[in-house]
Amino acid sequence: MKKMILALVMCVSGLGLNLAFAHDEGHGPKLSDTGKFGGLVSAVVLKTDAKKGTKAALVFKAELVRSADGTARVYLYDSTMQQLDLKGFDAKGSAVVITTIKGKSKEVKFAIDLKDNSFIGKMPKITKKPYNIDVTVKQNGRELLSAFDNLD
Repeated sequence: MKKMILALVMCVSGLGLNLAFAHDEGHGPKLSDTGKFGGLVSAVVLKTDAKKGTKAALVFKAELVRSADGTARVYLYDSTMQQLDLKGFDAKGSAVVITTIKGKSKEVKFAIDLKDNSFIGKMPKITKKPYNIDVTVKQNGRELLSAFDNLD
């Protein structure tokens, strides 16, 4: 009986660790690039491939630049970090701030609009840190996702 309880405790604690770090793996290959505007760089993948984690194919790279006033800008680059011309992209995208409070995930969406060859939006007030921001944009009918994790 003691062995059974010990096995159950180990399984439950292992499940808790997996859930706690589920979003930390990211979407798409790990990148070591530095941002051209002082922001964080993340992989852009097809939204349908996001569940593949680091095995998702890189479509583009994105840089998230946050300002003190809550403005968020997202710049898109090709694989060699050359800024993209965003003519084939929809004028509106979406972003979501994801926080975890007492083990429960909370999502707050905000709009981002294409302006001056980047996507720009006003982030909601963030009280719980660290947090994640997932950015979704469309290009020629395909949905693309970039996830910026463990932000403070």
